Amino acid sequence: MENESVCKLCEKTKFLQKSHIIPRSYFKSLKSGNGQLVSIICDEDSKPKISNIDPKESLLCRECEQFISLNYERYGTRLFKSGNGVKKAKSYIEFSGFKYTEYYLFLITILWRASISSLDDFSNVRLGERIESLLLTCIKNKSIKMNASLKLDHFIRISVLRVVDSSGQVDDDLIKKMMINFGCERGHNARDGIMYYFMVDGFLIGYYLNVEEDIHRVRTLQIYGQLKNRPQIKIPKAEITELKQINDALNLAIMKSKKYHA
Repeated sequence: MENESVCKLCEKTKFLQKSHIIPRSYFKSLKSGNGQLVSIICDEDSKPKISNIDPKESLLCRECEQFISLNYERYGTRLFKSGNGVKKAKSYIEFSGFKYTEYYLFLITILWRASISSLDDFSNVRLGERIESLLLTCIKNKSIKMNASLKLDHFIRISVLRVVDSSGQVDDDLIKKMMINFGCERGHNARDGIMYYFMVDGFLIGYYLNVEEDIHRVRTLQIYGQLKNRPQIKIPKAEITELKQINDALNLAIMKSKKYHA
């Protein structure tokens, strides 16, 4: 059912559709024909429950839904599913013909939607109106340039890691079926920054936001697995046992499954 309200992207009063925060195609892949998934809340007492796990709300008009789909999601959701131009090595996966700006902004659209969402699923993602407005402008303009010398990726660095388990204890198909909703890690102060992350299709996506007074450091700071503006990119492989957030979530899922199915 469409509701008439202000579209969050074009900022005009229109009939709004139920917009997905995380692209619908990811959930279709996870469900693999099944209508529902098992939802596990990361606390000690909540029971696992069957859920559609497909969060959406009235955010965008039809035209803006199509704008994001055509300009970002069509490329972004298919990039790691295509076998074309892919080279697999022991420690990384290399992709050729990479469209940096398009993919970077695709991931920014997900972060932006999570931040403006009123759903409890994304309550820990709150960027503030100033940053949300900046992201909105870049999305609409299809550009990461803020001015002649600064770009959005100077302040929001995005890393992508392929999660693996070389020991074989966790099957790769299971890793690809794991969906971890937005988590958040905050530093001790503004300079330490804040990291938002989520996992889908076997890839851990991280957004690192920080404030730096040194303009040279702003331009040169790098994080592990950071996306780079190159036609060929290497996505590092990261052991699941070395990724605390994912390892903890997996252990919690196993523990709860045993507890409530004993």
